Amino acid sequence: MRLDYSKSWILQKLSAIIFLLFLIYLVFSLKNIDLKNHNELLVWFSSFFNFFSFTLLFSAVIVHSKLGLNSIIDDYIHEIKIKKKILFLKNLSFITIYIVVMGSLIKTLL
Repeated sequence: MRLDYSKSWILQKLSAIIFLLFLIYLVFSLKNIDLKNHNELLVWFSSFFNFFSFTLLFSAVIVHSKLGLNSIIDDYIHEIKIKKKILFLKNLSFITIYIVVMGSLIKTLL
């Protein structure tokens, strides 16, 4: 799906707001957790709301990063063939990162 610049701009701002809100929640909810203790983290992630919040945060970070990199690539790369290759590699990288992180988290919780 190809977004025009105004829709992309709006989506990037919305993802930044979602990113910020869930980041604030996660920082405050994790302040009493020992991040070095694997069992405490498993208990924290086993809460549906915490898992859902982390998933939304991570998704917003991925979307925000993807849109930001798209605008940088559009602004500075002018050769169409190179731009298409870079965009393909960027999208493949983000999809891979998302699948690995979410798959690992789900596998750990099961």
